[in-house]
Amino acid sequence: MPRCLFRRSRAALPALLGGLCCACAQARGFTADTQLLPPVVVSASTFSQPLSQALPSTSVITRAQIVHSGARNLSTLLQRVAGVQLTFNGGPGQTSTTYLRGFGSSDMGVLVLLDGVPLTAQDYSGSTGYLQNLTTDQIQRIEIVRGNVSAIYGSGAIGGVILITTREGSATPRASITVSAGSQDTASLSADASGQVGRTRLQAGWSRYTTQGLRSVSPQAAPAYGAGDATDGYRNDTRNASIVQRLADGHSVGLRAFRSDGVYDYSNGNGSGRTLQQLVQLFSNDRLAAGWTSHLSLSRQSVDNSNWSSGSYGGGARTRVLLAQWRNVVRLDAHWIATGGASWQRQRIETDGPGAFPNVSRNARAVFAGLDGRFGAEQLQFNLRRDSVDGLAAQNTEYLGASHALGRGFKLLASYSTAFNAPPLGYLYSNVPAYFLEANPALRPERAHSTEAGLQWHSGAALVRATLFDTRMTDAWSYGSDPATGMSQFQNIASARTRGLELAGSAAWRGWQLDANLTLQQPVDLSQPGQPTLPRRARSMANLQVSHAWHGMLLGASAHYSGPRPDSNYADYPAVPVVLGAYTTLDLSASGRLAPRWSWNVHVRNLFDKAYQTAYGYNRAPFGIFVGLTWQPWGA
Repeated sequence: MPRCLFRRSRAALPALLGGLCCACAQARGFTADTQLLPPVVVSASTFSQPLSQALPSTSVITRAQIVHSGARNLSTLLQRVAGVQLTFNGGPGQTSTTYLRGFGSSDMGVLVLLDGVPLTAQDYSGSTGYLQNLTTDQIQRIEIVRGNVSAIYGSGAIGGVILITTREGSATPRASITVSAGSQDTASLSADASGQVGRTRLQAGWSRYTTQGLRSVSPQAAPAYGAGDATDGYRNDTRNASIVQRLADGHSVGLRAFRSDGVYDYSNGNGSGRTLQQLVQLFSNDRLAAGWTSHLSLSRQSVDNSNWSSGSYGGGARTRVLLAQWRNVVRLDAHWIATGGASWQRQRIETDGPGAFPNVSRNARAVFAGLDGRFGAEQLQFNLRRDSVDGLAAQNTEYLGASHALGRGFKLLASYSTAFNAPPLGYLYSNVPAYFLEANPALRPERAHSTEAGLQWHSGAALVRATLFDTRMTDAWSYGSDPATGMSQFQNIASARTRGLELAGSAAWRGWQLDANLTLQQPVDLSQPGQPTLPRRARSMANLQVSHAWHGMLLGASAHYSGPRPDSNYADYPAVPVVLGAYTTLDLSASGRLAPRWSWNVHVRNLFDKAYQTAYGYNRAPFGIFVGLTWQPWGA
């Protein structure tokens, strides 16, 4: 279909959004008679509980939602969650930053866990997550906790936590093969199989994703890269496997392995790079006594980043983390649960090339405990954690949350919490004259404290929550100049605050599924005159997703809005302030069955071909159509 037709159809957007709003209005009739219920989560407290009972603001993305979304990478998928904002330096595989309530993975304000293991670079970038390199085929589930939960998960959880769970074996034999293709010469092939033999559950999966990508760098913003029509391609190979052996009732051991290998081009084909992520984990789940369950794991996680510019090697950095964890859940009685445990990490960074610095390691230890329960209409959650990192002062963090049931599905919520960020090894020890960067071994952890208040309504499959939040960070890291050397170094000279209102709701009714959220926030830099908005953070964001089962098909639409964001034109020196305009995008999806073992799906991205940028000078994906076909030789 000609692209000009989609440009002319922009006038249909108000009518379409109006129809979606009418569908939302009809949803007011949701009752507890609905069979669907909000999902169970573990991230808010480290034990299973219904989403409606979680005190921290939490969202969950299930495997079914991942498949229906059509998203090929996690960054795109997360953009639809309340309080989450993504910025991209180009197309697939390019650097991305995830912000939760105004604090971002680039400044370590968001903690990302893969099967319980932190993904935090220890080089001088300090970035977390590497979400741009994680495709969705081998991901089973994602939970997002918004707000300060360092008392549960440790360093980095100021804006929130993103917990990613890879796929695992099932008791019922299942297998699938999916092939898809679409715009920008995009193609993917994935296969997954799982089942149980005796007391052993097995799973194995593989996927390959390739795309020509797009011309990431705008020539108007970066004239040096304006020549030619080169695009920034990307390819990714992901493998995942697990084996779980049940030894006896209440006792099992397992091994899982995950590998994601992504190769990308950048600067309109002038450079290329590779990100290799690997995780191997040995774990044991045991029922030590009536009401007492224990989880013990030993993990080795690594991330290798390397890049080449115009054919010459530009250097690389390798983060290695060895992690031992012991977590316990003890049910004290019908209403109270205690949690606790300990962890030990061995963190190491290795580098080479022009940005190299001495390879260094350190140990990080933690003990933690929690108490959750209710009496009458009151629900309480208290968590306390102590982290000791080599070379840094020990950090104590706490979380205290409470709710009061008002009746008829309504309840009030409130919480207070503290958090910290431990500086990565690269901030402490990297002396890189080529980048005018000097080590600062005296750098202190960032500190933060948060308060929240909210109102929630829950009935059957409907869950609506309004949250007021306020988080302030002190001793924040920022570049400062060393008068003695003229070099720049990370120093504790900044402070920041974000506060705002978050509305989120979901419901299901007569074949309709609705999810909507709105975030109004003020992420500001308190250390600058006038308290300007933090770079690239939007003060308003909204998402609306609707799906409907119709004649054996599942039809869906997803609208995303972001308000204007401040940024800088870094191609000029000194950098010139700019403002990125507000934008709205609309995606469509449809899926159904061709035969008992065959299914199809179609996804339309950026229906009206909206041109926009989330980071100045970097283009975002245009209109695209993608078609997929899945064969399931066995299993539902």
